[in-house]
This record gives sequence, C-alpha cells and structure tokens, in this order.
Amino acid sequence: MAERLKGQLKDKQPEGRVQRVVFPWLSTLVGLLVVTYLLFHTEPELLLYYAVPSDLLRFEVKYAVLAAFVLILLIDLRRYRQQSARQKADLKALREQVRDLWLSKKQLQLKAHTYSGHADKLKLFISDKLLDYIEYDEKFLHFKSIAAEVRHNGVISFDKVQTALQNAGPEAHSALDAMRYLWDLLDLSTADNLALHISGHLAECEEQYYQRMLNPEDTPPLPHEPVFAPQHAAWRALSLVRADTPQLHGEGQGEQPEQTEWQLDDPQWHVQLQQPGALLGNENHLILLLENLLKNAQFFSGKRGYKSPRATISFLLDEIDGQVRIRIYNRGPHIKDEDRPNLFQLGFSTRRVREHHGRGLGLYFVNQIVKGYEGRIKVENMSAPDTTYTVRVELDNDEILTDSVRVQVVNGLPQCVDADGAWIDEKTWEYRKPVRSVEITAQDETKPQRKGEWASKGKQTWFDAAHPEHPHWQVTVQPKRGAHQLSFAPLDIRGVLFDVRLPTAEYRLEHADLLEEDIDAEVERLDEQFRTQIPY
Repeated sequence: MAERLKGQLKDKQPEGRVQRVVFPWLSTLVGLLVVTYLLFHTEPELLLYYAVPSDLLRFEVKYAVLAAFVLILLIDLRRYRQQSARQKADLKALREQVRDLWLSKKQLQLKAHTYSGHADKLKLFISDKLLDYIEYDEKFLHFKSIAAEVRHNGVISFDKVQTALQNAGPEAHSALDAMRYLWDLLDLSTADNLALHISGHLAECEEQYYQRMLNPEDTPPLPHEPVFAPQHAAWRALSLVRADTPQLHGEGQGEQPEQTEWQLDDPQWHVQLQQPGALLGNENHLILLLENLLKNAQFFSGKRGYKSPRATISFLLDEIDGQVRIRIYNRGPHIKDEDRPNLFQLGFSTRRVREHHGRGLGLYFVNQIVKGYEGRIKVENMSAPDTTYTVRVELDNDEILTDSVRVQVVNGLPQCVDADGAWIDEKTWEYRKPVRSVEITAQDETKPQRKGEWASKGKQTWFDAAHPEHPHWQVTVQPKRGAHQLSFAPLDIRGVLFDVRLPTAEYRLEHADLLEEDIDAEVERLDEQFRTQIPY
C-alpha cells in the first residue's frame, strides 16, 4: 500500500519546483520604444536634435512598429497564461500530494492500531493454546496410566471370564468369541503404536508358523494359532454389521465350513467370499478392519439420491498373486479431493452431519492394521465410463440382429445416445419373435457376455456379470404376444471402492529374504571372511 501511494505521489509531484510567473519585460521594453517613437512624431524638433532619419517617420513604418508591438504583447500575454496555468497545476499537485501524505499517514496509524490489537489477540491465543497443550499432555499421560491399569486389570478379568465361558459348553462359544474380540480391541486401542503392535504380533506368529512348516511332526503346543482363515473372519465381521446374517455351518463347535465360496444377495448386500490363503496374526484384527469398512459403507450407502436396482453394498474376498484381496464398494457420494490426504488420519471424519458426527477412529484403525500387515489400501471414486456397447440378439427363428449403444455420462449420470443425438435413459428394441440369447460386448473388453435360455413369460432382468460388485448395465426382456421387447440401460455406479491387499502366510514364507536352501551358503560365506583373518 505504501509503495503504491509512493508511486502515485511521484507521478503527481511537479518537476523541480513550482512554476514562476515572469514579469513581461519584453513587451514593456517594446512599449517604451513605441512611446519614444510616437514622441518623435509629435515633436519634430527632436528629430533635428538627435539626427534621426526622416524615413523612420513614414506612414508604413509607423504601422509596422505598432504591429510589432501588438505581436510582442500577444506573445507575452500567451506566455503569461501558460506560466499561470502551469503554476496552478503545480500548486494543485502539491495540494494533492499533501492530502495523500496525510491520508497515508492516517492509514498507517490505523494499521498500527489494528496490528497492535492483532498482536495482543495473538499473544492471548498463543498463551491459551500453550495452556491447552500443557493440559492435553497431562491428560495424555493420565490416559496412558489409566490404559496401563485397564490392561493389567483387563487381563485378570478376561482370564476369569474366558475360563467360565470355556467351562460353560459349546452354547457359550459365540459369547466367548465376542469377549475375545472385545479384549483384542481394547488391547489394540491402548497400544502406543497400533501398526508396530500388530507387526510385532505377526513376527511371533511368523516364527511359530515357520517352525510348524519346518517340523510339522515335532511342533510343541502353541499358545495360540499363528494363522487364520480370512473367509471365516470376513463372515464374522459381516455378522457384526448385518443383524440377520446366517450362522455358518459348524459355528460354535470350532469346525470350519466346507463351502469354498460363501455368497449372500439381498437388496442391500452383495457378498461373495472365496477361500483365499491363510493370514498370519490375530483374526480379530482383520475383523476390526472389515467391521469399520463395512460400517462406513453402510452409512454412506443410505444417502439420498443414490438408489440402485442392485445391492448398494458389495463385499468381495479372494486371492490374487499371493495377496488376500478385499474389495468393499458402496453407492453414495464421492470422497472429496481435499479430504483424501486426511482420510486415514486420527480424528478426521467424513461423517459431518448433525445427527451423526464421526470420531475419526474407524479408518485410522483400518490404515494402522494394513500397515502392520505390510499390506496396502487404495480408495477409488467409482463412476460410470463413457463407452460403447455392442448388443447382439439371436431370435428363435435363427435371425441375428446387432446394434451399438453409445453411453455418455451427463451430469454424473450415464445416458444412452440415440440416433438423433438425444440423451435417453435406456434403449429399447421390439421383435416379432422371442429372444433366444443376448450378447453384450463393451468397447474396452474383448470377451463378450452372453445369456441364453430366456423364459417365454414374465419380465426378466440380466445384470453385468463382469462387474458383480457394481454392474455397469442391465438388460431387460419382456416377452409379449407379437412384440417381444428388449431394453438396455446403463446403471449409475457412483460410489466409493476400498481395495485392501494383505500378504498371505504362504506368500511371506516364499518371499523371505533368505530361503532355506541359501542359509548354509550364506553362513559359509560369512565364515570364510573370518577364517581368512585368523592366523593358524
């Protein structure tokens, strides 16, 4: 501000000093000469006395002298007006300069008062924050002492309750599992570093698992099982967030179900749990991870404006490249770009609503557990793509019809583009003969999807099988007399997908830094260095 005012004043200030108005000496001198000349005209004796040539008194000379006098007088008058105008402009510039200086001084005084007030407020704010931090440190130390006391007393109480439930019989198995889950949650929550705590537990389980693999017959009894089935943990986590989840076969007797793939489909849930490799560690840690992700998906899938003909939550479990893959998708609003860096931070929550304010613990626990397992987690906002589908229809009379459907996302919603370039929700065809089979091929996919054996009556719907967790389209067939109708509709899949990868126990064993067959060679190489240095 000061620099700008300084530049303005520099432009307005006069050059050098204020313009002076000079006395008209030239016209005055010429006027005196004209008076003398006229005196010679009126007094002829002076001509004789001063010997002035008589030619100067001619009529033409007289008018020439008068004209010269008038011209010089006009020149002096013009110069006077210019000097006077310049003087006024310089005085005006000086007045503006003085006024601007006064205003700038006034503004600087106001700023000084304002900054002084801000400085006082900042001092008060810093002092208050220092007091808050001191109080927070005291509370944190107090909390740590309470946590240590809770852990100490919790171990005693947990042992008593666990012994009582074990002696109660098989009917108390679910209560025992709930008690163990509660204890593991308490144990994890009171740890100083969650990821380090889980990593240390995995190291113990890894050692026990390796010993069992090396000596399967001579393995002593272990204090706890070093590995667990992710499929079983996933179903238990699902039962915590979904009240009417069916009980697994053999649950409560310690038996593992015989199914290799567990499925569940209803208007809200699409669950497909395959049987991947075993994971090291505590099963309850994975249950805690899944419970938080599923509750998060359950909360956001209930938002208005995100209805779906399919399940609003998808939960998939499988194995890929030695990694247990967990994919949890929910329909709902996207995660904002400004929220992504803070998504897994302690205390940050995206549940900013009046009736439910999150505490910022769920995703923090998820991230810490993934770090402890040396896995990775990825969050992706899902949207329908702009693409083109090829629809191939075979009728009962062996006639084959092929058409293309161009899909374009408009205001976040996928729309079909008709022949006139207009946007429509779905594209419909009518045939005189019944539909025998329908084949859909996406532009970015090489393998088509085909469905045959359509019923002769009733409305039937077929969803995109290439993306079971969030189908991109649906095909509807409506058999009618003389006019069989087929429609293709792209689906709105706006939502969020969490993709978690955790290494299996077998993968960790196969990708150890030193394999079993290389240990002897490595020991021999290290021993060779010492033998060359020791004199015999």
